[in-house]
Amino acid sequence: MRESLVRYVYSGIVEKGVEKHPFLFGKIYGHKIINHQCIRIKIIKFAKHNCKIMMKYFNNVFIKTVSLSLSCLLMLAACKEDKFKIKGEISGGDDQTIVLEKSDFNGRWFTVDSIKLKSNGAFNLSVAAPNSPDIYRLEYNGKYIYFPVDSTETITVNSSLSEFGHDFTLSGSSNAELMEKFEKELMALPKGVSVDSLADFKKNVYSNYMKDSQGSILSYYILTKIVGDKPLYDPNNPTDTKYFGAVATGFKTVRPDDPHTKLLEQTTLNSLKRRNVEAGKYQQLEAEEISLIDIEFPDEKGKMQKLSEIAGKGKKVVVIFSLLSHPDSPALNMELAEIYNRNKGNVEFYNVSLDDDQYAWRESAGNIPWITVFAPASVSGEVMAKYNVTEIPVFFIYDADGSLSGRVDNVEDLEKKIR
Repeated sequence: MRESLVRYVYSGIVEKGVEKHPFLFGKIYGHKIINHQCIRIKIIKFAKHNCKIMMKYFNNVFIKTVSLSLSCLLMLAACKEDKFKIKGEISGGDDQTIVLEKSDFNGRWFTVDSIKLKSNGAFNLSVAAPNSPDIYRLEYNGKYIYFPVDSTETITVNSSLSEFGHDFTLSGSSNAELMEKFEKELMALPKGVSVDSLADFKKNVYSNYMKDSQGSILSYYILTKIVGDKPLYDPNNPTDTKYFGAVATGFKTVRPDDPHTKLLEQTTLNSLKRRNVEAGKYQQLEAEEISLIDIEFPDEKGKMQKLSEIAGKGKKVVVIFSLLSHPDSPALNMELAEIYNRNKGNVEFYNVSLDDDQYAWRESAGNIPWITVFAPASVSGEVMAKYNVTEIPVFFIYDADGSLSGRVDNVEDLEKKIR
């Protein structure tokens, strides 16, 4: 019999720490101790019996505890919701109510929440975080303070009731601080500013706030900002099309699934169409009147390719405007490859790809035997206007001497023109 299962009792006190276990101690304590002598008690049988009871007890408790814990965790997970916070102080606004609003994608603002300011003008709101970065605003008596929310940050807004919407500070994120800076620059712009001064202002705003902030909700806000009753950047103004194209390209690259991306893309395409239609009223591409309209963009290896370096060199040149990412592009390129191979040595192709996704474009362009350049709408607007490109694909043919001899809208007519 193993010594480890034997315990000693001294004057009713259990050695080896067994007294710490009430199930065992209660059994042992009832033994009568005579003359305080050390009596050896074999407790193997009752120890085994009590161990079974203990294990059953603790197993039941453990299972119930784990089950309860898991249930609580699941309930907490279900109840938990990502939130952002907005807090601050509106001096002089004791007991007044401010409203938190958010816009839909049709430009309509709706109420998200409201809060009554404390006696010192302080407030604190916790709101469900947006699925994608968005713009919110605080409203009081028809005046607004706008701020961006990316995810679950805490934005702090401080102002006064008398200067609400005009004099305020934003903090809590870099975008919030930049928005405050932009808004104050915009408010400082003189009324009745000249067209040239406004154009310079927009150019500087683009360089300072939008150019290097691909996919930023701040760039979207600035691009769609309404001043008075007019847009700061007007999609109907041909000179502003490039700004819409640049921001749309940034969103397409960084946030392809963001709802703002589709809206920007559609606005840019509509703007390009309007601009090109207007340009077409004054610009006719007739062979006898127009010489080479040069193009220069990078190919898939990053090398700049100028149209003037291949046109007028003794071969006909076909300038192709297309989208390599379009579902019909593989079939189109197969047809073009047949024409290219049949006329090899007598013709060169210069393919202007208007794709937004440079990585996908590069992969496709690497499989094409002719010159293919990357020219997203954000940077190719001027060239498209000069060529009066209103739909794609479209083909322009230069003769061997470099003069523009024609335009065709389908592959069937292309080969007839280059023979």
